Amino acid sequence: MVIRKEEQRLQVRDNVRGGAGRLENRHILEKEAMFGAASLLTEFYFDPGDSIGPHAHDTDAEVYYILEGELTLIEDGKEIVLREGDASYAHSGVSHSIENRTDKGARMFAVIFNIPEKA
Repeated sequence: MVIRKEEQRLQVRDNVRGGAGRLENRHILEKEAMFGAASLLTEFYFDPGDSIGPHAHDTDAEVYYILEGELTLIEDGKEIVLREGDASYAHSGVSHSIENRTDKGARMFAVIFNIPEKA
């Protein structure tokens, strides 16, 4: 199945997870199309000052991949600057947030993977 860019759902939200600004994201695939393996596959657009507030994952894990620009990741209180081509992984129980502290826009690819229950 092919899902053209113009068919992908755009979403605009204010103060995502308590963060600052208004984030736009493009859902590349919807949850139902990921066979239970993931719940989010999206591209985020960050204007200067935009952020996703601190949150932890209990039953899933999240990967960030920086497509363009520079974003500051705060993971369990430690700040790390991520640039184009950098990736980060937050496993279950890790608190993280991400901010655009620059004067330029940034784009980030994000995936939330479901962690299978142990038998």
